[in-house]
Amino acid sequence: MIYLILSIISSSFIYITFKLLNKFKLELLPVIVANYITAAIIGYLFREKDFSVQEVLAADWVYPSIIIGILFVAMFYFIGIATQRAGITVTSISTKMSVIFPILFSIFYYSESIYLLKVIGMLVALVAIVLSSIKGKTENGNLKNFIFPIGLFLGMGLIDSFVKFNQEEFLKDTGALESTTVTFAVSAIISLSIYLVLYIKNKNKFNLNSLLFGIFLGVVNFCSLFFLILALNTNFLDSSVVFAVNNSAIIMISVLVGRFFFKEELILLNWIGVVLSMIAIIALSF
Repeated sequence: MIYLILSIISSSFIYITFKLLNKFKLELLPVIVANYITAAIIGYLFREKDFSVQEVLAADWVYPSIIIGILFVAMFYFIGIATQRAGITVTSISTKMSVIFPILFSIFYYSESIYLLKVIGMLVALVAIVLSSIKGKTENGNLKNFIFPIGLFLGMGLIDSFVKFNQEEFLKDTGALESTTVTFAVSAIISLSIYLVLYIKNKNKFNLNSLLFGIFLGVVNFCSLFFLILALNTNFLDSSVVFAVNNSAIIMISVLVGRFFFKEELILLNWIGVVLSMIAIIALSF
């Protein structure tokens, strides 16, 4: 149970950290670079055995891991912007509702069963995203309010589907930690390359606070995944229950932190969306 609690806390801190960047007026990309470098280093230090570049390139999981690493950079940047502009509540709900995509992928690609509760869960999830994204009377209710939640929903859904494919095909018995490390390493290389082109070329000054926030973000980013894997491996709870509790708790913590610490305004429809999101996750987990 302790691993599940640590995973929930770590994941919640990802959204909180992104929100704090805006408060401290820190640029997003340097933090993301430091985050992925940190996560890759932690993964390497936690390795079960030494592995060479040749072994990695020969592994079945390497190409899906590289693809996931590339997608991580784009979506992590998008999550950062969304958290700052749309708020923690909308971002966390949209991200967690993307669980619909690996479920659909499993149904159509791996011929997993589909039943009424799953269909209801997916429909409720879509309603939850819409309701949580609606703004109050003080803001213009137009299409741009839905760009971030829809983008997160689709983008994270694509990543989750790749993760599901990689796990199902190549990582059932071994290689999970190595694959995760390679994914973070690829993300680190790509984000660092972008930083070098955009920032050093323009002679932007290095910000120590960005490094510190990035290191912290890298730690919680790695821990959120690592502790979730440990929670699943303990068999203390069924995996469906683990995912349901994990996602629901992250949404609730994010909502409470957004409301009471960052003063995010939530109207009645937003609260209904929060409740529906947790109901949807529970329904989709059975």
